[in-house]
Amino acid sequence: MLCTILLAAGAVAWRTVATLHDLDDAAMQQQVDFLVRHLPKGAADQPFELPRAVTDRFRLSDGDTVFLILGTGGRLLSTSDPDEAAILSPLLPDTVGPGFLRLPPTPGHPQGLMGFARNVDGRLVLLLQGREQAEAIVDSLTTQFLGTAVWLLLPIGLLMLGVSIVTLRRGLRPLTRASAAATAIRPGEPGRRLPAEGLPREVTPLVDAVNEALSRLERTIAAQRSFMAQAAHGLRTPLAVLTARLDGMAESPEVCGLRHDSDRMSRLVSQLLRMARLESLPVDLSEAIDLHDVAAEAVAGLAPLAIREGVELALTGEASLTVTGNRAALLLALINLVENALGYAPRGTTVEVAVCAPREIAVRDRGPGIPPGQEARLLQPFERGPHAREGGAGLGLAIVAQIAAAHGGSLSLAPRSGGGTEALLTLGTEGPTAGEDAPPLAR
Repeated sequence: MLCTILLAAGAVAWRTVATLHDLDDAAMQQQVDFLVRHLPKGAADQPFELPRAVTDRFRLSDGDTVFLILGTGGRLLSTSDPDEAAILSPLLPDTVGPGFLRLPPTPGHPQGLMGFARNVDGRLVLLLQGREQAEAIVDSLTTQFLGTAVWLLLPIGLLMLGVSIVTLRRGLRPLTRASAAATAIRPGEPGRRLPAEGLPREVTPLVDAVNEALSRLERTIAAQRSFMAQAAHGLRTPLAVLTARLDGMAESPEVCGLRHDSDRMSRLVSQLLRMARLESLPVDLSEAIDLHDVAAEAVAGLAPLAIREGVELALTGEASLTVTGNRAALLLALINLVENALGYAPRGTTVEVAVCAPREIAVRDRGPGIPPGQEARLLQPFERGPHAREGGAGLGLAIVAQIAAAHGGSLSLAPRSGGGTEALLTLGTEGPTAGEDAPPLAR
């Protein structure tokens, strides 16, 4: 905009100068017309004197404007200033035709002279005018005009620029809100849409297209979740029937193998159903939960499994540590972590569940550990480590990581000093009360 204003000022100045030159040329032609009207009738080559009232108009110009009337062969018939005519005559071209011409500079006219000639009855009426006055007028006008224009147009340009910035920002403010809304969309929130109110009409089709794409994505995700949940739920009944029939059959190596495969499939279906429920249902994080009670319930529920595996379970840490979250989801996460640790812990070792301030639960085992660099990969669905137990599906840690993320926290895996693995569940939702010291060990 500023460049446009400066170009406009330059164009006006250029046009003003051109107009001045045009007016100067028109004035010269009018003066020649004035001389033509006062030419005497008679022989074309005879010298003559024009009336004093005519010549005085040119003598008063102090030599700036001179007329010459030439006859055949360039003979001087009349002039307003014989001295100037004697100086300027040698500078005339050999053949002077009608129209405009320019003479080179002279001692009296360093800017040169501009002339206009016209043929009238065999005589050439020539008007010569110095350029000093005209150039001075042009220079003065240009300088004053540009100086005035800069001080006049600069504030106007800055004001226009400020108004344009404010207008654009106000006009694009709804687009900024739509961008912020797009940034806030998370994978677990497919139902959110970009606000289309107040947007410029040029941007509205784009926002509508993005909202329509989000709607299609939401329908696709809902269909996938529904399919996974229905498939997992539908498989539970035939698996239960299959397990019951295997329990009624006589023991044999084939029946034991089938029962093992059935248990593995039941575990996989159960985990798929848990993940489908977590993804399809909103997690209520407004409950006040005692992490120690949740950990105690998980340990108590898995005690029979620990006894069967020959592994001891230990619950340590804070006796009362209250946070806000979803109790059922946290219980499911702890059950998955403890169950996973029991699957890797050797017989005769201890799996420790530690409730730590401010909002952490650590599950430690003495298993084979995790190879360096594999920790993040094992948190993805269906990813299993090199020492994975037979029958696992690779979904337990993924479910725990999803629950932790829903609580604003995270799940991390790290090698344990002395061998084994430590799974640390960190919650991001701070509880309303602080915990108290607990006994060092509770079994």
